[in-house]
Amino acid sequence: MPTFNAEDLRKLGSALFEAVGVPHQDAVLVADHMVESGLMGHDSHSVLRYPQYTDMVREGVVQPGAPLEVLQETENTAQVSGGWNYGPVTATAAMELAIDKARGKALSTVTVRDCNHIARLGRFAALAAAQNMVSLMTSNGHGGDLSVAPFGGTQRRLPTNPLCIAVPTGRDWPVVLDMTTSTISGGAMRIFRNLGTPVPPDRIIDAAGHPTTDVEAYYGPPQGAMLPLGHPTAGHKGWGLGAIVDILSGALSGAGCSQEAPPRSGNALFITVLEVEAFLPLNEFFAEVDRFIDWVKSSPPAPGFTEVVLPGEKSHQIYQERARNGLEVDANAWQQISVLATEIGVDLPEPLAA
Repeated sequence: MPTFNAEDLRKLGSALFEAVGVPHQDAVLVADHMVESGLMGHDSHSVLRYPQYTDMVREGVVQPGAPLEVLQETENTAQVSGGWNYGPVTATAAMELAIDKARGKALSTVTVRDCNHIARLGRFAALAAAQNMVSLMTSNGHGGDLSVAPFGGTQRRLPTNPLCIAVPTGRDWPVVLDMTTSTISGGAMRIFRNLGTPVPPDRIIDAAGHPTTDVEAYYGPPQGAMLPLGHPTAGHKGWGLGAIVDILSGALSGAGCSQEAPPRSGNALFITVLEVEAFLPLNEFFAEVDRFIDWVKSSPPAPGFTEVVLPGEKSHQIYQERARNGLEVDANAWQQISVLATEIGVDLPEPLAA
């Protein structure tokens, strides 16, 4: 797989998006989001999405430059519309609004509709952690993007319905739990398809409801489905979380919960932000979190492990390594990006020397 300098990939993404009419500031934000995802080890939400995000503009799915519109609000809450701009642009503006509303008032909640795919939730939740706030963020498919069978079912009824919680720590990295409520993400399925490799067991079923590792049995036709987190022994837990995420994100935003024939797909969001200092002094909070981190990391590692890591810590470690050594792009994804760049007249960066 070719390896590239991260800044070169940021410039490439920005150039691709600007070439199809995206304002410069938004193009830079989206490209940075995707490269950052790759640097943190989330290749499923990284530059392999460049063609998808470019085509969303060309197909009229994204409305470049659309502003965030407040539909209704109180001192501590807001329901907003993203106007179908890029999802990362909308999610950034919505989180910044939630942070502003929570400051000096203990907490806030913002719900979001008319928002396209936002990729990695952790980026936006971490914005609050950087302001010494705790954030909770959930996302559904705006009524669509169905991919997951419910516990005890065989057909798609939910999206992967991720949730994310970010907590400031006073260290170089926040604690960030960023997870789907399914056994696997849609981005990971893209990677398995690109690489032509089997899906790990107990992740997907075929159209008849039988377990399979064949990625094409998921995509169909006829379509298979992903399974809820915890399958096969505790799938009811992932299914329950996914159902709650769908209601919080879809119903409170006005976008709609998952349904058979939604007007369109995207991401509807539920965001809650808590100001730490409304509960206790920041130095006391950091001291307690720091003590807790040291306590759990003091556990002797199990066979096959070198240390205990907290949510978000591994991504921080991967970021340090990839920022030094470059970011790999799978050959299939790079071929797709190369074809797109040639088509719209954008120069490609040179890979790093082996």
